[in-house]
Amino acid sequence: MTYPPGGQMPWGQPIQHTPPQPQEIPPLGPPPKSNAGWIVVAVVLVVGLLGGAGLLVLGTRDAVPGTAVAASGLVPATTTERTAPTTTTAKKPVSAGAKLSYTEYEGPWDFKLGDVELHADWVEGRDNDSCAPIERDGALTAAGCQYAAELVHSAESGGLRLTQFILAMPDAAAAKSAAADFDQKSLKPRAGTTIDDFATGKFKTGSQDQFVVITLATATSAVDEATVTKYLGYRHSDILGALLFR
Repeated sequence: MTYPPGGQMPWGQPIQHTPPQPQEIPPLGPPPKSNAGWIVVAVVLVVGLLGGAGLLVLGTRDAVPGTAVAASGLVPATTTERTAPTTTTAKKPVSAGAKLSYTEYEGPWDFKLGDVELHADWVEGRDNDSCAPIERDGALTAAGCQYAAELVHSAESGGLRLTQFILAMPDAAAAKSAAADFDQKSLKPRAGTTIDDFATGKFKTGSQDQFVVITLATATSAVDEATVTKYLGYRHSDILGALLFR
């Protein structure tokens, strides 16, 4: 998976990146009967968690840029128990070909994989008929974005916010290309969907079928960087996995 090179937001500071470092995650094995699809989800989690995370430099007012860190801080496995991920992400089945909506994934997020347990409260969601409300200078539309869904969660007693964008592209090839070429300067999160003056801010991009997923994690100084990275990696991979079953 390829992530964007260093750059500079119009109002922010230079972006820096640290090469991703492989980390141990709970061992994955054969799931119970009728859960064969979790093998694929497990692969998505591994790829998403070991992929790099970019430094997020946003700016509403005088945002403080976070510190660039690698995609590290994952909780290493301490048991040999083989388990499949448990999550509340995908709850609402949809008909084939239906337009994607944030309502398919709304609600609190409860995630468990081995010894990793994460929870985030639901804040809000929004469906956009185009990418105009969340883009700058028409960049996302130019990349092929047709419409977008937004999902916002809060964790760590309000000290961490997870902001996700699911962009619908014409096809899988366009989605893969857009995810690989994503530039922070093209994104304009709505006011209040990220933490103002965050101490740590990071992002991940990826694609599944015709969708691009952009996940932002912003946090106050009360939340350490390793925790921010852990939430970012698992939440990003969880949505990519959920899209597999859409």
